[in-house]
Amino acid sequence: MSTSSLLRIPSLVNLSSLKLFLLCSVAISPSLGTAVSAIGRVVLFFLALLLLVVSMIEKRKLLDPDHSALTISILAAIFYMGFSILWSDVDVRHSLNAWVRHARILSIVLILFLISSQSEARVVLQAFVAGQAFVVLSAWLLVFSVPVPWATAASANATFAVFGSYLEQSISQAVLAAILWFERDWIFGRRGRWAAILLAFSTVVLTLGYMSGRTGTLVFLALISFAIFRQAGQRLVAFGGVVVLAAVLLSFGLSKTMVDRFLMVKSEISAYKQQSVTGSSSGQRILFWQVSSELIAKQPIWGYGAGSWNKHYQAQQGGRADPSTLTTLDPHQLFLLWAVEGGLLGLTLLIGVLANIYL
Repeated sequence: MSTSSLLRIPSLVNLSSLKLFLLCSVAISPSLGTAVSAIGRVVLFFLALLLLVVSMIEKRKLLDPDHSALTISILAAIFYMGFSILWSDVDVRHSLNAWVRHARILSIVLILFLISSQSEARVVLQAFVAGQAFVVLSAWLLVFSVPVPWATAASANATFAVFGSYLEQSISQAVLAAILWFERDWIFGRRGRWAAILLAFSTVVLTLGYMSGRTGTLVFLALISFAIFRQAGQRLVAFGGVVVLAAVLLSFGLSKTMVDRFLMVKSEISAYKQQSVTGSSSGQRILFWQVSSELIAKQPIWGYGAGSWNKHYQAQQGGRADPSTLTTLDPHQLFLLWAVEGGLLGLTLLIGVLANIYL
């Protein structure tokens, strides 16, 4: 067989069905826990590599020109954080591991490259919703004390988390409810509008009424606020603010769990201010953010390099850190992490990525 014949083989193979199947598998993977989600990312990268090779052989356009600004901003951020390994004072292995975590934003470009039409995007989104819906229904079974053999989370019966932690599940459920509400006219088909609304409502009740993830509650409120302010326009911004405030007050009125959560936050913050208590969730985060701000002030432009946050956190604390936080790799705040490890330049690049996504 000639070389030219070999080069024509990829064009004879219809990869679209396989690609769509794998993309749907990737979309479902985040719903099934951290390990499966990691496998999904690996599949995504290998699929993108395969399609990249085929596109280059067939001399096809790799990416829509409309996405060029976003692609450039993401690549610039990734390359800069990789370059920061040169001045990081931790070993190369830890620096590379940290850089790989930073480089996960490349998935955004890969998804834009792999999904070639609106119909494909809708199918992939439906797969994501299906995976999340399975988690929500499983969590409701746990709420009603029904045995769920597939629930692998260590504290499933106590927190109603099915595969991962209650933190990530509550955030995912907030995103799911938003998707169901705003795409309710088609996400379950033409006749599935009320099914989408019902699932969205039950997801909100589950997250606000039963799960202990305060971050998920904040994501809910952020999504509601974003939707109102985007739809209302400048003249109705004040009205939108009133609606958001009303939604918050209604949530507090209907959910004792939500009230208890935020009263706990208030108590933990007060304990940190008065006695520097860092054993609580809120106390630890405030400490992380305070130390990060101090580190940024000391080396603001270039930062300390990829993977360096933990080492400098320990050094800044001078042995006073809570032992349970000594293995923490980040301050639980993405912007502070990039600012510490990449400096204000790294933070600017990250904000540039987010700005291009929005635009």
